[in-house]
Amino acid sequence: MTKQEQVKAIFIEEAGEIIEKLDVDILRFEENSTDFDLLNEIFRGVHTLKGNANAFGFTRLGEFVHHFEDVLDYYRSTKEVIETAQLELIVNSVDVIKEVMVCELDALPDLPNDYEECLEGIKSLIASKKRGSVESIPVEATATFADLASEFGLDCPDQYENDMTQSIEIMRAAYQEGMQIYRIELTLDTDSYKRGFDHLIFIGLLAEKAVSIESFFNLESVPPLDNFSCEENYQNKMGIVLLTTQSRAEVEENFEFLFDHEYSIQPMEPVSQPSVTVEAVEATVESPVAMETPKAVQTPSAAAKPSPGSDISSLSNGAKSTIRIDTFKLDELFDSVGELVIAQNFIAQNEKIRLIEDESISRTIETLSKITKRIQDRVMSLRMVAIRDTFDKMKRVVRDTSKKTGKELHLNVMGEETEIDKTMIDSLSDPMIHIIRNAIDHGLEADAAERISVGKKVEGNITLRAYHKSGSIVISVSDDGRGINKAKVLQKAIERGIITGDENLTDSQIFGLIMQPGFSTADTISDLSGRGVGLDVVKTSIEKLRGKIEIESKEGEGTTISMVLPLTLAIIDGMLVEASGEIYIIPTLSVVESFRPEQEIVHALKEKGEFVSLRGQHLPIIRLSDVFSLKAERIEPWEGILVCVETEAGRIAIMVDELVGRQQVVIKPLGKSLAKLKEISGGAILGSGDIALILNVDALRPVIEGTHA
Repeated sequence: MTKQEQVKAIFIEEAGEIIEKLDVDILRFEENSTDFDLLNEIFRGVHTLKGNANAFGFTRLGEFVHHFEDVLDYYRSTKEVIETAQLELIVNSVDVIKEVMVCELDALPDLPNDYEECLEGIKSLIASKKRGSVESIPVEATATFADLASEFGLDCPDQYENDMTQSIEIMRAAYQEGMQIYRIELTLDTDSYKRGFDHLIFIGLLAEKAVSIESFFNLESVPPLDNFSCEENYQNKMGIVLLTTQSRAEVEENFEFLFDHEYSIQPMEPVSQPSVTVEAVEATVESPVAMETPKAVQTPSAAAKPSPGSDISSLSNGAKSTIRIDTFKLDELFDSVGELVIAQNFIAQNEKIRLIEDESISRTIETLSKITKRIQDRVMSLRMVAIRDTFDKMKRVVRDTSKKTGKELHLNVMGEETEIDKTMIDSLSDPMIHIIRNAIDHGLEADAAERISVGKKVEGNITLRAYHKSGSIVISVSDDGRGINKAKVLQKAIERGIITGDENLTDSQIFGLIMQPGFSTADTISDLSGRGVGLDVVKTSIEKLRGKIEIESKEGEGTTISMVLPLTLAIIDGMLVEASGEIYIIPTLSVVESFRPEQEIVHALKEKGEFVSLRGQHLPIIRLSDVFSLKAERIEPWEGILVCVETEAGRIAIMVDELVGRQQVVIKPLGKSLAKLKEISGGAILGSGDIALILNVDALRPVIEGTHA
């Protein structure tokens, strides 16, 4: 990958971040359109996006953002009240920017449908706001600035070169050990402003770490004001003399977005001139004559100069606090740490090593265990990010769905700082969008009159919450709407043949029926309507993340749909059990309890199998030896241990010989030969070096027909 391609990849990533932030900030501004500090922040993001887009040839995006920037600049400058229609245009413009960015990245020839309409709306708005402003400028005012070159004394063609040479000599006089002097010339193309670059940007970047800096403009090519365009760069030559502690490579980094022909950097030999002293430098800076020289920046301040014996490195104290790392590298690091944990467990649990009665060896192994655990925790934390950004995206979903359905509502957000595995974040957007849309469209009452009739406020409430629970992450979406009609759900399930009607289902099992593919209780179908439209997609997506869906609802009061997820996809917290001489791992997330049953609560029904009565429920008993066709001595359930687990179809009891313990294990994918076993979701290497299979408890029973009264 060339340097230009690397820079372009960085731009694409940064542009994505800018657009995501715009999406969030524009909603905050819509709520409070008098917050001009926020408008300034939005403007800065749009300005950066405009320059970078034009720099990399995304002209369609650059044109749209250019005019959009004009609108934002007008309102932030005038602080004029923004009317509702104008605010809607601004919000819609951000949508267009997102869509155009996709078109540019995919090199699609067609633009979004709203592109032309929105662009014309922006142009019309800014034209109407600025109409007449040009005519209001007095003619006399233009004559004042007719000849900038004459004003700055640039009639002499050698003036620019003379000033540069004099400045270099002054810098040499101020030179100290560890410093460098550079002569820099910028020859920016005429379209540099459209690309987001101007000379002062680079002067500012260089000045941040400069001991002294001077700049000189050659204004010979500046046309008269009659032919002047503020969008064109006429400064075809500008010089900078820089005294700094930075290396040439560090200085060159400031110009990495420019083309090679647009800048040159020439190191100057620090030869001191006896006739010029430091005092002369200060006198030159302070003299009125020097002020007549066309210098944009001149900052050889005493504070910037290191005193003798001082640490020059203190001048470069603006080190970055964050760095960008490819997630692929993090995944590799995580895998390596997983191998390290396995190796450490193998050493700690090796029988031959444990037989060595040596205190120093035991102490070393214990220290190794602590260090390994600390490294594992640190690496895990690298993958953890706050769910705030995902919640911010959902605010836009709530706004758009609210407008589409015409329902007034208020969004409550809780637990934004809750951290979740980065690899899970991207997979959560679609499920959350489906749940939120269903909560608004079908969960909340149809209109204000219906809410008032049942004693509720006109404004509905949607609550988005994230929190930790028993070693898991729970993300819930709640509404204060009509709730789920259990009778209607049961009737629909019987009509569709999902259940027979003889089952004695719990509330959670009834609510779980709405997650079946195509299941809906909506009277009318739209692109949003119905508990169940898209909820099977939610269920599938969450199961891929090794999570589960929990639904709570009270008719007339509202519904809460919770996504219960593991902390990370790479490590699972599991209960180790032994059955028929083999070790298996049951995800702790699914375990309800374990017990040794009394003989009188165990029953066997012909052609139905074995069941155990537990607090009024008859749970089917699953023998792992039967599931995996293992040859083992058959014992009675009351002679073993039953582990009660929660599945999507209800609770079951897994029969095991012994509980080995609870342990966090690194998940390893199965080979192709075992990938078809739906009862197994993966494997793990134990500290002893043995391999244990991780059970997929949802596949240990077919469907709901196993639950009996």
